[in-house]
Amino acid sequence: MKKLIAIAALLAFGAAGAALAGTRVEIKDSDQARAEATMHATYDHPKTQVVPNDQLQVVVTDDLIMRSCCMPPHLIVGGKITNVSDRPIDYVRLHFAFEDRNGKVIHGESLYNHHAESLSDDAYIQKILNEKPHFEPIRPGQSDTFRFSIPCIELPTFSKVELFSNDIKQ
Repeated sequence: MKKLIAIAALLAFGAAGAALAGTRVEIKDSDQARAEATMHATYDHPKTQVVPNDQLQVVVTDDLIMRSCCMPPHLIVGGKITNVSDRPIDYVRLHFAFEDRNGKVIHGESLYNHHAESLSDDAYIQKILNEKPHFEPIRPGQSDTFRFSIPCIELPTFSKVELFSNDIKQ
């Protein structure tokens, strides 16, 4: 019986050795590691965290830094809002809070949902466009979109971004 167990163990180790023989561990040289760290620091950022709201479902579909040869990098955050309440929502003002490592808000931005964007126009823009601020209500179950863009050079170094959607007009 002991011989049978010994033979089975030898066969198991032999099969495992053959299976792991092709395994390779990639060792990165310091230049490659440095390049990857630079790439991470250049193109990565803290992703936007949505603060839940019982009247509105907010889904972030885009959260990236857009780079171009012709302008400074921009933080782009876009998404979809859906009315999950039983009443129409006239418009939503979304607030972005940029926080430092200690949780202190160091910068804030806000915008309206797509169908209410004209609410943010100042009097001069209204005169040029010859229109008054207006909005299309979001009925229960309906959705709308939003898109936020800000040059990264205008943002301080931040560790967290929260998106609040509790500024709702019904």
